Amino acid sequence: MDKVKYVSVARATRIVLALSCLVLGQATEILVLRPAGEIFDEARKGIAESLGASYSLRDLVVSKETSADDVVASWKRGSPKLVVAMDNHAIALFRESRPRMGDSSVPLMALMGVRVDAAVKGQVNAVAINYEIPAVTTLVNLRSIMKSPVKRVGMIYRASMGDVFRRNAQFCKVENIELVGWEVPDKDDPKSGLYAALKSLTSDRSIDALVVVNDNFFLNVSLLKNVWLPVLSRWDRPVIVGVESLVKPELAFGTFAVLPDHYALGAQAAGLIEEIEADGWKVDGPRVDQPISVIKVLNMRGFKSCCKLQDGKASEIDRILE
Repeated sequence: MDKVKYVSVARATRIVLALSCLVLGQATEILVLRPAGEIFDEARKGIAESLGASYSLRDLVVSKETSADDVVASWKRGSPKLVVAMDNHAIALFRESRPRMGDSSVPLMALMGVRVDAAVKGQVNAVAINYEIPAVTTLVNLRSIMKSPVKRVGMIYRASMGDVFRRNAQFCKVENIELVGWEVPDKDDPKSGLYAALKSLTSDRSIDALVVVNDNFFLNVSLLKNVWLPVLSRWDRPVIVGVESLVKPELAFGTFAVLPDHYALGAQAAGLIEEIEADGWKVDGPRVDQPISVIKVLNMRGFKSCCKLQDGKASEIDRILE
């Protein structure tokens, strides 16, 4: 897939700034808090290449050991105009560090976090891009390549994420897809609650597919090994996931995924950064945007075991894993 670069409404401002940087030898500094990893590198690359030489990105690679003290120290070593925080841990570190930065209104650009809307809730001067693709987007794409119908789809969720289910169900209804929910109380043991819901879902022959919610409450190595894989090994319908690692054929779990294009996500973030600068480093919000560019990933081995592909549809998939 071609990498798309987005042109911001602040393009004229950017050109002026770039010329100023060439004359004065200065660049607008951005502090980037991000974990190590290929997907975060790709998003950062999208930001850097889209912003160009008039901006300087300074990185703090965060881990479980990184503290708010580290973030504050990194902030004070320069003069950043904005902080980019990638993933929930980085966002949480920013929230903890912000009051100690000397400028509690420093703008935040948050991305690649689970429920990023909740992660930035209550924050002033914050903008975010959702990482989760709406279920309806994935299901419509799945329906377009499958020979069998996609009419009723199951989703297991914990009670505190009921708003996620209801919002997705509403969107799916517009496309004549019924999203059927299995709610697990937050107080329940994740293993027993997930097992009961998954057994109930997979025994319902009217369910055409399963959407797996990005939620660490249900997605960890132990539950994958002891609940998801044993139960789903006897199920013959597609499993929709929201993380590329879960759609790998060797895992025998996810069948299909629609995911953000990480480079394009960075390019989209760069456009928003330019807009924020043009507005005097102010954001009305918090504001949460949807990802503009996505990639479709198909586990062909898993797909063939449960479904049939419509003729000529393989060309519509961005990445096919055999």
